[in-house]
Amino acid sequence: SVNLPMRIVAPGVKVVGSLMTVPLTLVPLQQQLGILAQKRWTAEPTFPAEDAGEIAPITMPHDMSVEVGTRRDATQDEVDAAYERAVAIQPGWDALGGERRALLLEEAANLFEEHTAEFLSLCQREAGKTLLDGVAEVREAVDFLRYYASEARRQFSGPIALPGPTGEENTLRMHGRGVFATISPWNFPLAIFTGMASAALAAGNSVIAKPAEQTPLIAALAVKLCHEAGIPPEALQLLPGAGDVGQMITSDPRLTGVAFTGSTETARLINQTLAGRDGPIATLIAETGGQNAM
Repeated sequence: SVNLPMRIVAPGVKVVGSLMTVPLTLVPLQQQLGILAQKRWTAEPTFPAEDAGEIAPITMPHDMSVEVGTRRDATQDEVDAAYERAVAIQPGWDALGGERRALLLEEAANLFEEHTAEFLSLCQREAGKTLLDGVAEVREAVDFLRYYASEARRQFSGPIALPGPTGEENTLRMHGRGVFATISPWNFPLAIFTGMASAALAAGNSVIAKPAEQTPLIAALAVKLCHEAGIPPEALQLLPGAGDVGQMITSDPRLTGVAFTGSTETARLINQTLAGRDGPIATLIAETGGQNAM
């Protein structure tokens, strides 16, 4: 049988949505969105260096004359420093255990819900989504955080008993692999970005996250809230930028795995880059292709 959503997340957690047809919900939300429409957002590396990278404007996709904010691209030095921090913190983050990592992911889910209006504003203005699409995006991101929190508890809280055919005791302990890079697309700039990062974090990996170059602002807000929830900044680092930043990230020998959603062509390039590194074989999780008739 297929578990219903309420049986997947932690007991007692209520999955929250927004009733867009109810004036008591819609009118205050529209007022908030009107105020947030004036806000300018920024996305920059989690630990910005003094020598700044290129700054690019982020405009509304449906009206490119309107600037929503700016993206400050990561430099090679910042990528190198990010790996130093991620490698250093990963053993301690892994040793924290599944239960404590789950609590942090659940707190991040709570903060995402508290900041729904900001996410909806960015979904509309940065990603060009409708209001209903934005609501679905936020709910999916929250669901990812709570789902991977439950998986952290289930799979990483202690040894898992295995069969003992001859009477021996066999157990399995699972741990993070090291530093994971997540490279997410523009079409689900919050949900997929959050799902990739939360899965890697739940498993005890430190994460270097590069959002799509078109939608870094919503990712920056997501990372900020994760840090406020208690996830160490060194364990989850944002490195905005275009394809050249992705190349810097995936070519580093300290990288142990990549989770990617995007084009098949880019996935092949990542695979080739990983294969050409002077380092251990890295995992590549790639969701590629697409069915866009246009």
